[in-house]
Amino acid sequence: MQTATSLPKGQPKVVNRWLVILGTIFVQLGVGTFYAWSIFNTPILQMFDQLVIDAKTGNPAAVQPHLGSISLIFSIGALSLSLSTIFVGTLVKKFGVRKVTITAGIVFGLATIIASRVNSAEQLWLYYASVGIMLGAADGIAYMATLSNAIKWFPEKTGLISGISVAFYGLGSFVFKYIDSAILGNNLVHNLPYALIGWGVLSMLLIVGGAMLIHDAPDVETDNAIDDPTHHEFTTREMLRTPQAYLLFIALLTISLSVYLTGIAANLGTNLAGLDIAQATNIVALVAIANTIGRFVIGSLSDKFGRKPMFMLSYIVTFIAVATLAFSSHLSVPVFYAAMMAVGFFFGGTITVYPTMAGDYFGLKNHSQNYSLIYQGFGFGSLAGAVILSLAGGNLSVVFNVYLVMLIVSLLIWVFIKKPVYHHN
Repeated sequence: MQTATSLPKGQPKVVNRWLVILGTIFVQLGVGTFYAWSIFNTPILQMFDQLVIDAKTGNPAAVQPHLGSISLIFSIGALSLSLSTIFVGTLVKKFGVRKVTITAGIVFGLATIIASRVNSAEQLWLYYASVGIMLGAADGIAYMATLSNAIKWFPEKTGLISGISVAFYGLGSFVFKYIDSAILGNNLVHNLPYALIGWGVLSMLLIVGGAMLIHDAPDVETDNAIDDPTHHEFTTREMLRTPQAYLLFIALLTISLSVYLTGIAANLGTNLAGLDIAQATNIVALVAIANTIGRFVIGSLSDKFGRKPMFMLSYIVTFIAVATLAFSSHLSVPVFYAAMMAVGFFFGGTITVYPTMAGDYFGLKNHSQNYSLIYQGFGFGSLAGAVILSLAGGNLSVVFNVYLVMLIVSLLIWVFIKKPVYHHN
């Protein structure tokens, strides 16, 4: 089916749905580049080291920001990304997905230009404001707006479409790690402004260019929804009255701890499996590849075998992988690689199927508003690993144990959860 019969006012009557998906792919590639941010941590640290040295004495003229201060840039961005998705539904309804996405793309590019102007140690806050708040919010808005819209265009293939969209979101970070590294070259501090601007402009072109191919999906038909208790287009208020909304939030928060584990994959490799630096770098690339493949595979399989079986498989295998990491004093390199790639693969698959699960349970009409609230589980879960590790005084085994307990709880959720039934008063 290539046409839509009930398009929003002012749109052409015939829309090629696959062109919309192509546009979505470009946007997702662009916004996914934010997850390559860690490539900038070292250049920024080196820049601040140079900035605070007194030219006359050669001694530090001020207290320089440390790695914790620099890594906070991405943490603020991740939280801003997550929180911004709450406003997507309202913005898209008022302005349309294309205008919202184009605006987000422009803000994305402007944020990197602002960041490139930092030239003193006292301007660290500019990174927090530009990359953390501005770019993070723009990223989240473009991500959720185009993902929800794409799913609505293919109600019969929501798992596949979500898989394609979210896979390219993950692929963006993988590809841009190499692009950013190439621009940075060997003179990291000198090339940092050019790398920031280059990253921002390329991402902006992908986002804005992709948005030009996107049309708002036709409205979801809701006739007789009240008479059919198995299908109802839940409003956000109605969704929040169901226990399923909170159970999905908990399960998503749980699996999002994988973000932390994959983020410290290189460190785990040296500590648990005795990897050298080259091998540790390889595991980062392998986990990223596994993550991307998982998004395609689990997304498409969920259309064929159902969402719950895929979730149960994902959480069981993740439990086995995390237990392997937690309870082995020394791992062989192949076993460590397999465990980390399993974590990456099934996290990628889970985060792909989640939007479609929200659509199955609560309908597609208000999908962006409804899923954006459940999606907060991803934001909080992504940060939870670092918080737990800090509270545990750096004891990584505590993080593993908490994750294992949460995986058991979440697996029970998937065993017993059922689609909510709407009761009309």
